[in-house]
Amino acid sequence: MNLKTKAKYLFLYLVLTAIGVLLAFRYWWTDPLILSGLNKFTIVLLFSVGICWLGILFLSIMIIRLLIVKIDNHKFISPLDLTNNKYYASEIGLKKAKIFGNAIAFIGFPMLFLTIFLFRFLIGIYETHELATNGVIENIVIKKLNKDIKKNSYAFIEYGKGKHSVNIQSDYLRLNDTIKIIYSNRNPNIVKFFNEYKENE
Repeated sequence: MNLKTKAKYLFLYLVLTAIGVLLAFRYWWTDPLILSGLNKFTIVLLFSVGICWLGILFLSIMIIRLLIVKIDNHKFISPLDLTNNKYYASEIGLKKAKIFGNAIAFIGFPMLFLTIFLFRFLIGIYETHELATNGVIENIVIKKLNKDIKKNSYAFIEYGKGKHSVNIQSDYLRLNDTIKIIYSNRNPNIVKFFNEYKENE
């Protein structure tokens, strides 16, 4: 595998992963009540995982070719090629094809889980930073309760002088309850119960 092929694998991995992460970041703070059902927002978030997975497959193929299955030619092998078993086996041989297929799962899935874990970890750091530096504390009166398709309870709140709203999942809140929240005035989609925020500081 020559330098050009390696560069192509790395480029596709970086671009696809960046697209997936940016999509997930864009829709991460969508109203939880909306995300409880299947709609364009949940589809976009699932699509972002799929885009990352495709990028990881390209990187996994490169790693396997470098470390596990030596392929003599410098031909670029895409994830689509792996789905065509006859073509795939004829190109690299049946034995290598089986090893390659097993290695894809062994390398690819842990990388996907690691990517998701790192994304959520960094999101947590970002949220904590936003609330610590740009946090606004506000007392809210619950004026509406909603339920999702699974009958989970949500409290609808308006904050920021009525400029922003969201449904927060809660089984214990009732109408006319007063709660204290904290939200970021730079990214108002980041909103938490104040007591939960203090507990996790």
